[in-house]
Amino acid sequence: MKCRHDPDHLLVLVHGLADTCHAWDNFVKELQKMEPSEILIHASAVNARFRTHDGFDKCGERLAAEIRQLVQRQPQLKRISVIGHSMGGMIARYALGLLFDPSDCSIAGLAPTHYVTLATPHLGLTVDEGPARVPFVAWAGHIPLLGRGVQRALQAVAHSVARTWFRGTGRHFLALDGGPGELPLLMLMAMDAPDRGQYFFSALAAFASRACYGNVGRDHWVSWENSTIRATEDLPSISPDVVQHGRGVVREDPPEAGLSPGLLPPKPSTRAGPPPPPLSPYPSPPSGSGGPAAAAPAPTSAAAAPTAAATDKGSRAATEAAAPVMSALPAGAATASFDAVAPSAAAACPSPGEPLEAEVKVGVGSRPVCSCCVSDAGRHTAGCGSPPAAGDRVAGPSGGGAAAAAAFRGGGATAAEAVALERAAERAVESPQQVVCFALERLRLLRWRRVDVSFGGARIGTAHNNIQATRWTNRVGFSVLEHLRTHLQAVDQLLAAEEAGGKGKVQLP
Repeated sequence: MKCRHDPDHLLVLVHGLADTCHAWDNFVKELQKMEPSEILIHASAVNARFRTHDGFDKCGERLAAEIRQLVQRQPQLKRISVIGHSMGGMIARYALGLLFDPSDCSIAGLAPTHYVTLATPHLGLTVDEGPARVPFVAWAGHIPLLGRGVQRALQAVAHSVARTWFRGTGRHFLALDGGPGELPLLMLMAMDAPDRGQYFFSALAAFASRACYGNVGRDHWVSWENSTIRATEDLPSISPDVVQHGRGVVREDPPEAGLSPGLLPPKPSTRAGPPPPPLSPYPSPPSGSGGPAAAAPAPTSAAAAPTAAATDKGSRAATEAAAPVMSALPAGAATASFDAVAPSAAAACPSPGEPLEAEVKVGVGSRPVCSCCVSDAGRHTAGCGSPPAAGDRVAGPSGGGAAAAAAFRGGGATAAEAVALERAAERAVESPQQVVCFALERLRLLRWRRVDVSFGGARIGTAHNNIQATRWTNRVGFSVLEHLRTHLQAVDQLLAAEEAGGKGKVQLP
């Protein structure tokens, strides 16, 4: 996109599986309604068509190299934002983890500003019950007479088809990679690996704003829970009539929901001296409530009745699935908390060392414990193998993790316990439900603006592509593109107001 002046804000658009950069043509036209002098729009072209079958890692490496080259050719750039559709959101997450600099919290030397996804399966994909279940597998069970048989057949061939046809990408989506002592990539992408130069979680945390758009229904690939990073029981109530006749956004969080109070886009500093104090991008639960889900804004006035016959069966299954990992830990190991970012970086960045208290973390090559087994009050739930002994410290979303981390650094947990924790965790074998549970709980530690979309009233096009208005058959999705543009504008206004010391709530234009 040509600009009247040299742009200082790079906006990278990442397409999904088996698509091309032209999937963003309609959105680029919508973005032209914004002031173009400060934005350089780049639709990534390095992972076109079947190259997206190579896996999150290979695609992410290519995207990272592409962004580095862009930044080198445009030395005036100061900020970076990323928008991904479907798998594009996962490719972007991998690339950002490689580009993140823990010394100044920059992405390729630029200040991370907006991270937005459209119908992205953040939790991977499964064929069994749970928030990451592929919707069309569930739909198959409702085919008259033949439904159960068709569903079982799909479940039986899913893994072999994923490995054979979609290669690395299929293995990553279904968590079929990994092995003894090796985590599935879906879990690695929800944490940091400093010794490998991978800061997947810190890169997401560094963005001034995060938003996820998801289809309430009729998306054959990605479930509502998956794309909006929610447990089933946390889905908002939306009137069935609104969903049935929907042709765009049907419910939304306010623009400020995706950023922390007082959070500004991190600015890489070229000055010598001590780093600035860290800014927390993590939500603070309201008084009397627990985890991140409790802090979600209430549904709008359009919300009235449950959207579909979704139950919390899948979420309960995921919680129970995490129990073997927790029960495999030695006594006292659950008191330890490990920083995912090197100590020198932790002081300069909004690193997981401070806010990531809801889970026990161990180093790369070992197996972290999912916080599904920790209640909002910071206590073990019934899903764990056995309750902790009296006096044991368990880090929960309510803030007990800071004390646990301090206790570990002060000798509360011995080095032997840390080694025992890693060895015990390495022996645990993750099921798909455990991987989903871990990814969900980790990502929910961050603030997200969740935008719910329905295309129940659309006559043509699939919901998965309508949300991006990918082609002429998906023109009904133009309203979502307009909403996305106004989202970027509203958040920029919020950030500008905070930087200027202003206060007040900014509404969408």
